[in-house]
Amino acid sequence: MSDGRVAPAGWYPDPSGDAAAQRWWDGGRWTEHVAPAAPVAPVHHVAPVESVAPIAPAYAVAPVSPVAPAYAAAPAYVAAPAYGGAIAPYGGQVAPKVPAGTPVDTVWIWLLVALPVFAALPLFFWDFEGYMARSMSMTGAMSPIESALGPYTDPAYLALTLLSWLVYGVSVWIAYLDTAALKRLGYERRFHWAWAFLSSIVYVIGRSVVVRRQAGRGYAPMWAAIALTVVVTIAVIVWTFVAIANSISTAIGTYPYSY
Repeated sequence: MSDGRVAPAGWYPDPSGDAAAQRWWDGGRWTEHVAPAAPVAPVHHVAPVESVAPIAPAYAVAPVSPVAPAYAAAPAYVAAPAYGGAIAPYGGQVAPKVPAGTPVDTVWIWLLVALPVFAALPLFFWDFEGYMARSMSMTGAMSPIESALGPYTDPAYLALTLLSWLVYGVSVWIAYLDTAALKRLGYERRFHWAWAFLSSIVYVIGRSVVVRRQAGRGYAPMWAAIALTVVVTIAVIVWTFVAIANSISTAIGTYPYSY
């Protein structure tokens, strides 16, 4: 410390020559504070590690696709059964078949087909114009109740109403007789006769379908019933339109005008 430069305060090797100690220099002089010299850590030279090229990770071998089994030949195409063959409309059970030549028609089914036609015939002989004239006429001797109930108490109207209910009941009875006849012919599956309560044509259509499934034929009553229903419906509509038009024309012609 005699070169003219002042060393900063700190621990320095002891100037007395003791290599194992160090003394505190306060920046201007040596103090009496002494401490062991800090040990010097030995320097170890590590040999450089030779770089090794990275090894690619090993992957599992891709699975081999299984070889499809070889067939001797393509399976033969099986044709769908023709309509009317053995089918399974009832919960997977094959519909029973009747022996070839078993009748598919009964006298009752044809009566049921023709019954609505016979029921509609009296309508065309009804004096509808007179009925309308009597319904629209009012006399002072008639009470309001009699005037309101007058159209429904006409004898012809009551007869037609009674006839329609009679035909309805007879059609249900004929459907029952037809079901019994089919049972005697050997048909295990039969369309229930109670469907006739909805309409006779409902029973005829259902009955024809069930019979066709067991005998391979039997649609004739169904087509006949449909054709007759269309013809009768059109005839009744035309007749009603003409009768109403004539009634209105007659009523206008007889209405007293005052000027």
